[in-house]
Amino acid sequence: MPILRSKLIQGTKPEAETLMKIQEQMGVPPGVSINLMVFEVEYDRKQYYCCWSGGALKDGQPYLTLIGQAAMEALNNLPMGNQDTIILQELALGPTPLRDKVKATLKRAPLNAKICFFGDMQGELDGHMHHAFNVGQGTINIAH
Repeated sequence: MPILRSKLIQGTKPEAETLMKIQEQMGVPPGVSINLMVFEVEYDRKQYYCCWSGGALKDGQPYLTLIGQAAMEALNNLPMGNQDTIILQELALGPTPLRDKVKATLKRAPLNAKICFFGDMQGELDGHMHHAFNVGQGTINIAH
């Protein structure tokens, strides 16, 4: 059975405009680094790059929170992975285990894909994502 393992990537950055909105709306002083939930994920001996974004589907369209948007932009700005597209995948709790939903998405995605998993990160999914992604010790630091 293929193993799913994830490592947090530190030093990721959203667009400057989004970072300024975060600083204004959340009182984060300029120069203070924020860690966004961006990961290198290994599954079935293949690499993927993923983020966790707060948000929801509304009228069939994904709407992300400000921090969710920042995480997706940080994923998009990563120097590694497929630079052409980002796959958006909603996650919610249900009869199918969350990890199985993540694995199914990874199986369908091309190698080195960038995938933005979004949902109610502060409510329904809080406390479930680390287990679903099997987040390990250590980080990958791309800060410069």
